[in-house]
Amino acid sequence: MNSMDIKKLRKQFRYEWLLIAVDKIDKSTTTPLKGHLLAHSKDRDEIYQKMLRYKHNTYLTYSGDTLPKGYAVAF
Repeated sequence: MNSMDIKKLRKQFRYEWLLIAVDKIDKSTTTPLKGHLLAHSKDRDEIYQKMLRYKHNTYLTYSGDTLPKGYAVAF
């Protein structure tokens, strides 16, 4: 599978949790730009369990405009 633009992945799998192996980042902002989709699901816990199996640089994100009710973001 070829590396894909993360913005395109977010549009393709709208309102789902995405687990992505990061291939390229913007070094000035550390924003992931491209990667390989490892898993996607509407169930965050399912994706989190899959994330625990991967050793490489992964990115877990939600593809909706806002998070589902009950979730928060911390930086």
